[in-house]
Amino acid sequence: MEITIKYAFVLAILFACNESSNTKKETDSSVKQLIGEWNNLSMKIEIQSKNNSDSNEVFEVNRPEWEKTLKIKPIQSFFKEDSSWNSAHYNLKDSLVYNPSGKWWIENNKLVMLQQLPFGDTTIYSFDIKKDTATFECMLDWDMDGKKDDNYSGKQIKVSK
Repeated sequence: MEITIKYAFVLAILFACNESSNTKKETDSSVKQLIGEWNNLSMKIEIQSKNNSDSNEVFEVNRPEWEKTLKIKPIQSFFKEDSSWNSAHYNLKDSLVYNPSGKWWIENNKLVMLQQLPFGDTTIYSFDIKKDTATFECMLDWDMDGKKDDNYSGKQIKVSK
């Protein structure tokens, strides 16, 4: 009986180590895939109404309408090897108008983005990368009501490593 318990314990440790190794490999792969410049293709935001009624608003924009709708160029997001990031927002005259930045990392298969400038914030994204296209989803405070209750879904294309 004691041998069976020891054998089961050893198997449990080996299984846990293997799972940890697989998670690390997935994380390393995701990190390598994210490094580089990404540009927006589309975004959809489901805005929770401020009075929690059923009349939620949906804001959606695709690449062909991006500049006309948002009055900015598609956002250029840079994920760097040193775990820093920034998202350059240029107006239609190519002037940089907003450039939030901070640190990023992968944790539990989620992208964690710690914004340090121009103000502190943390956003956790579910993401999926297929070839040169990534989808990102998270909850954020789009309507600035003080609650991260607005569902963001965005698609970006990788333009450089």
